[in-house]
Amino acid sequence: MLRKSKNNAHLRESIAVNSAQSFFDNLNQDYLTIHRREGELYWLTHTGQSDDHAGLAAASLERKLFTGDASRLAQCKHHLATLGASASPSSDDALINGLKGWVRVFESNATGSPHAEALLKELTERDADLYARRQAYELKHIDGSGARVSASPAALRTNLATNHDEDARKSSHEALHGLERWVLESGFLDIVSKRNALARELGFDDFFEYRLHARSGITSKQLFAVFDQFEKMTRDSHRESQRRLVQQHGPHALLPHNLMYRLRGQTAGGDDQYFPFAKALERWAESFRRMGVSYRGARIEIDMLDRPGKFPTGFCVVPGPSYVDDASGWMPADIRFTSIARPAQPGAGLQGVKVLFHEAGHAAHLANVAGNSPCLAQEFAPTTPAFLETQAKFFDALPADPCWLKRYATDRDGNSMPDSMIQARLETQQAALAHMERRDLIPTYLEAALYRMSDEERTPDRVIAVACAITNDILGVADHTDYVLAMPHLVFHDIAVYYHGYLLAKMAAAQMRAHLTHRFGYIVDNPAVGALLAEHCWKAGNSITLDDALVSLTGESLSADYLAAECNRTSTDAWRLAEQAMREFDLRGQASSANELDARISVVHGKQCVATNAVSTQSMFEDFEAWIGRQLNTD
Repeated sequence: MLRKSKNNAHLRESIAVNSAQSFFDNLNQDYLTIHRREGELYWLTHTGQSDDHAGLAAASLERKLFTGDASRLAQCKHHLATLGASASPSSDDALINGLKGWVRVFESNATGSPHAEALLKELTERDADLYARRQAYELKHIDGSGARVSASPAALRTNLATNHDEDARKSSHEALHGLERWVLESGFLDIVSKRNALARELGFDDFFEYRLHARSGITSKQLFAVFDQFEKMTRDSHRESQRRLVQQHGPHALLPHNLMYRLRGQTAGGDDQYFPFAKALERWAESFRRMGVSYRGARIEIDMLDRPGKFPTGFCVVPGPSYVDDASGWMPADIRFTSIARPAQPGAGLQGVKVLFHEAGHAAHLANVAGNSPCLAQEFAPTTPAFLETQAKFFDALPADPCWLKRYATDRDGNSMPDSMIQARLETQQAALAHMERRDLIPTYLEAALYRMSDEERTPDRVIAVACAITNDILGVADHTDYVLAMPHLVFHDIAVYYHGYLLAKMAAAQMRAHLTHRFGYIVDNPAVGALLAEHCWKAGNSITLDDALVSLTGESLSADYLAAECNRTSTDAWRLAEQAMREFDLRGQASSANELDARISVVHGKQCVATNAVSTQSMFEDFEAWIGRQLNTD
């Protein structure tokens, strides 16, 4: 009788496991199909290869409704309860963990009611329509040659930072403010009202609170406690840097169209020879390879140059998330990312490299998630903006690192950037650092204010006035919005209430840099770095939080102290620390790592394939360099 009872228990357990496994496998495959459809359409529309915005809206809505489906959430919980009730100590933990991953996805994206689903559908359609009209909106300014030409927001910002002609800089300033006005008068404020209606349907006061809860698992009170502290910690350094700027250049230095140019100081376009964009691909690949980064067999497509119709900032999209399939084993990621370089524009080489490193950091993260479900590696909730951006912010700081400059910043003849220029760059960067990091407060404070306004109060003039007041409070610059509404992040639905993640990520990246520098003495070309990030920050995907990853890697929860300390250093102290790192780098950082990127890479320009590593990595570098040379000759 006892044996029969045991046999029956084993049979029930087996049936429960098989049923749960079948449900789980189908869930994964259904999501992969939906996720890939949206990812492919996003890539085509956001690189200007397709105008199928309606198709993207439909695919995006399908993914949102799938991940917000209450019935699938209930099924996941049912299977978990069944497994928990009947599973022996040797039960399939991977299956349980995978189902728990899906529970987090469904709970983070819950739509709640048919009315909420209808609002989400309307918002998705409005978002696609606004994006299509934004693509058709033409921006013009005076470029470095003195001609009035069409330009992307990236080109306008570069012009503001590098063009020696004040009238030309002012034309870029006016174009960006014109874009802000267009956004506010072209349906965006109606979208804000609808987003608030969706949030209230889901039980929140406004969309800002809802999205913070859903995507980041925090409240605005918790977020602004950190941001207010950071603002207070960096206030004196910022004011002192402004005082020095005015003392050196006069009060006109603080005019919006002059500010970024003056902050760049003598480096404004003067070091372009050391950042030829033709070398960007090689410098990315070699930097990441020598740091021990592996993409684990991923397919990577990179669209490098800015052009009309392309999304105005760099982005990374993952049509195929990495995961370990129970039947097929390791499934490498399919990843696409962009840079927004204009190689002929002064200052664009360095900016293009920085964007490339940023997006390649996202790609490294999302190519290394090794859970047993694609839901653990996708870029939507419950993966938080701060967790996503930390990986990118860690890497996009490299091109400003003196150790990186010492090794990689060479001109076309192979001459290295002189130490005196590296020191001058660092001193200029240090003087502006508090200003640059405090700028990241503005979008979040404005976004919170935007959703807290009543519909009647929320007019274009009122929003611009609030943006100007916030910018003046944080930066001490009057009658200026810092072009915050010219950025896509506040405007488009999937990246709304996202920008706070960048500053949190900078805090986390500063904390990681401090830990790794203390542990090893240097970071650039350190082959231990990639393995540590993969183990502590990437492998588990969104089954862990940013705090979990930081505690695992550094032993501490997220702290604003490290970034504030970087902002508050004197130029002398910053250079002293840089010299220490460069000495360690000279002693131990010159050995070439045997690590390979382990990726199938294609460099494209829209539909044109420019270079691949199908033959060899070196031939890819050479083909890309030759292609950029032809682009420069054409321009």
